[in-house]
Amino acid sequence: MKPEKRSRTAEMAAVIRGLHSAYETPVVFNDPFALRLAGPVWHFLCRSRLLYILATRTLYESLNPIRRQIVARARYAEDQLEIAVSSGIQQYVIIGAGFDSFALRNSDSLCKTNVYELDHPATQQAKKNRLHKLGLSMPATHAFVSIDFEKENIDDALDKSAYRPELRAFFSWLGTVHYISKPAVLKTLSAIKACAPSGSELVFDYAVHESHQGHQDRKTVKNLKKYTQRRGEPIVSTFDPESFPGEVESLGYVLMENLSPREQAERYFKENNGMEVVMPGSYFAHFRIL
Repeated sequence: MKPEKRSRTAEMAAVIRGLHSAYETPVVFNDPFALRLAGPVWHFLCRSRLLYILATRTLYESLNPIRRQIVARARYAEDQLEIAVSSGIQQYVIIGAGFDSFALRNSDSLCKTNVYELDHPATQQAKKNRLHKLGLSMPATHAFVSIDFEKENIDDALDKSAYRPELRAFFSWLGTVHYISKPAVLKTLSAIKACAPSGSELVFDYAVHESHQGHQDRKTVKNLKKYTQRRGEPIVSTFDPESFPGEVESLGYVLMENLSPREQAERYFKENNGMEVVMPGSYFAHFRIL
């Protein structure tokens, strides 16, 4: 992503969440703010069911599994967050927040949960501008934390906010790991560990190497790579789902769950008799800090 440009993939993820909420059943993840945050053009275009059908059944039909992965990962992260909050965690850090609307959707229930959105300044400013134009205000427990992921560590960025490193926190890191190198991923995991005490939790999604994918899966991933490459955000990292959790654990984490694509489909799309296929080769990982 160019330094002065907002993330196009983050914008498209918001569009997908919004379209899912408006037109698809069963609703796996309800996000009534997503289309408005995606921008006025998208909001206008996506008000038409006909255009939605045209886009999903023709232009983007090959990306259907990817669209389902986006809503499933959002649901998964917030399901785990809800459990964590019930156990006493009072801080939620959204890494690469993009146009996430969690704080807007949960403003009435956030009296004891502080939310910190970390993202690149350009994407974050675009979101702030849209919130202002829409007349939407974030709750007092919410804070924007700008970070240049190429130059800053997460612990250093959070140190400039009201985040309290002595208190347990829940971190979500969605739709981002794919776009940074493996050394950068491990560096970020170490930075999270450095600023969060024992009992804190982390959820993120990651792509697996094509050796773990079937023929159809590879075709879908190839389409995704072309899509993100054209938008200046190429996919650069993949991992072995059998060995990668062990690498993360060596940094001071313990694995709680490593959800495969098939397990994602069974959990979130079972009402369609298992026929829905979630993003091929994309796992959801849930870790706790030791």
